[in-house]
Amino acid sequence: VMVELADGRVLFNIRSESKENRRLVSISRDGVRGWSEPRFDPALLEPVCMASLLRASWPEGGQRSRILFANPDNLENELVKPGGNLAHDRKRLTVKMSYDECRTWPVSKVLEPGPSGYSDLAMLPDGTVLCIYECGMLDNMTLTKNITLARFNLEWLTEGDE
Repeated sequence: VMVELADGRVLFNIRSESKENRRLVSISRDGVRGWSEPRFDPALLEPVCMASLLRASWPEGGQRSRILFANPDNLENELVKPGGNLAHDRKRLTVKMSYDECRTWPVSKVLEPGPSGYSDLAMLPDGTVLCIYECGMLDNMTLTKNITLARFNLEWLTEGDE
């Protein structure tokens, strides 16, 4: 998943099947070429699952930069046996927020504590954030029982401490 940074560069947040179990990050000045050497983001756990990024606000007009990230924030193995394509259970879908262009993720809140997987974030004109995600998975982590649409605002995410 990609997001434009405040200085015009593009950040690529990459799913990884490495033993580090963290998301990879690479940056390009134009989003086409000159990508930096990928590095692991120590704050973003990687159970090997799709994630999503969303710029919620730009650092202009008195606003802070806010970038949201969502994925299953989990490295446990209760549902999935180690050694398969899925390294860890897809559960505990968490939304994180960065105020410093994805360098740190000081805000983190669980959206779905149970089995959950692929997610996508969007924002409505009134600032409501939408997250559509897989949930209710059965024994086979790729069999989804439900697709859920969650609605929240930044006040909920930060518990009023924006």
